Amino acid sequence: MTKNPFIKLVALALASVVGLNFMGAISRAAAFVYEGLVGTEKERGGRFALGSNALTKDLEILFENFIVGFDAACVISQEASFFYPDQQAMQRAGDTVYRPQDYHMSVVAGLDISAATPTDLIQRQVPATYKSPQNILYTLDAREMRDPSHKEQAGKAAGLRLSAQIDSDIYSAVALQGANVIKKVGALTWDDGALAEAVLLSKGMPLGVARKMFFSPFDYKDVAKDLGNRAYLGQTNLDAYERSRVPDIASFRTFRTDNLINLPAVGTVTGTTVSGAQSFTPSAMTGDVPTDNRRMTLVVAGANIANIKNGDAFTIGSAATAVNSVHNITKDDTGQLQTFRVISGAGTANLVITPAIIATGPYKNVTIAAGAGAAITFLNTATKPVSPFWVEGAVELMAGKLAFPDGQGAQIMTATSKNKIPLIMSYAFDHLKGVTTCRFTSLYATTVLQPELAGIVLANQT
Repeated sequence: MTKNPFIKLVALALASVVGLNFMGAISRAAAFVYEGLVGTEKERGGRFALGSNALTKDLEILFENFIVGFDAACVISQEASFFYPDQQAMQRAGDTVYRPQDYHMSVVAGLDISAATPTDLIQRQVPATYKSPQNILYTLDAREMRDPSHKEQAGKAAGLRLSAQIDSDIYSAVALQGANVIKKVGALTWDDGALAEAVLLSKGMPLGVARKMFFSPFDYKDVAKDLGNRAYLGQTNLDAYERSRVPDIASFRTFRTDNLINLPAVGTVTGTTVSGAQSFTPSAMTGDVPTDNRRMTLVVAGANIANIKNGDAFTIGSAATAVNSVHNITKDDTGQLQTFRVISGAGTANLVITPAIIATGPYKNVTIAAGAGAAITFLNTATKPVSPFWVEGAVELMAGKLAFPDGQGAQIMTATSKNKIPLIMSYAFDHLKGVTTCRFTSLYATTVLQPELAGIVLANQT
């Protein structure tokens, strides 16, 4: 070791400088790590972010776009009545809940009515059951997730597809179960919408409640053409002529939709008749289950019954055997044939139909029972799109929410759409594959609670 004091002092000074620089480097490194991990957003800028935090932020953006896409398309579902039952009770009840219908009463004449028969109070209930959960499932790999547009567009597409499914399910339910069928030979016109209102009013449609009519794209075009061609060129006609815009019809709020559901033409069903006199008696219970008084089984006969399809629309009888509708409160004959729909039993002699044929009592909805041998006349003679309509309360969207646990692998996000449907997004990143799997889920039921307050306009028939 050197004995020179000067050299020793220089060595000590150099060691101090090196030590200070080393400690400074450590301090700067520590500050860099601190700011990168827990610093403010400004401090983190230009530093680094944990992969999981970046993924969460990206997928939050994706979920926001999912909600925006969902809300943008839910036109029909926003016009149905809404119900959200207790989810624990639904699980215990097998995902079925019974929705109440209103009571009807009979009038008793006279001053002394002590010997009169009181009206039986029948608690009528309609089952509503969740359908299988509806899902959107897709993946994004680590390369695709570098481009924010992939996540944004995927979220929007998922929302639009799920909302379109809900709207389509409601549209389809009314298209196949609505009991009032307005058949039109030729294109749909403004008058056909007014006729639909007249049919509902003649049956005792509740006053002061909203009525809604949804036009398929082609029916909407025909109504606009009908209005645009009229001689009086007021603002309504001008809008119809220039913009294909249709105003409210009668008391119906009108909506143009992009839904298109064709009701198939009936097959060869000539000679189909009622097999024996038949009617239905409402009741509260059938065994241990509430009776679904909306429907009954109608037994039919004929060589061509194998060609009958679910969704077919028909009337029963003519002249003395005509089964006409009545005003549901006063029980007056409307003078119009009651229209019926085949719900199930296609191709067999036992057709489940709606509405049930109730010829007596406070819930009477037709003038007479279906007579033995009465002819059945089918209305859907050409495959064409339907335009549904209903009275507020007749059609219901029932929402539910699955229990997706958080903190057990996949990450969970939840929200509620504009039409009140709970929405769930779950996502998980597989670091070995470099892929994120995304699932969007909704749970709901669409129910036609009162078929006699819903129906379809069926145009361009033969």
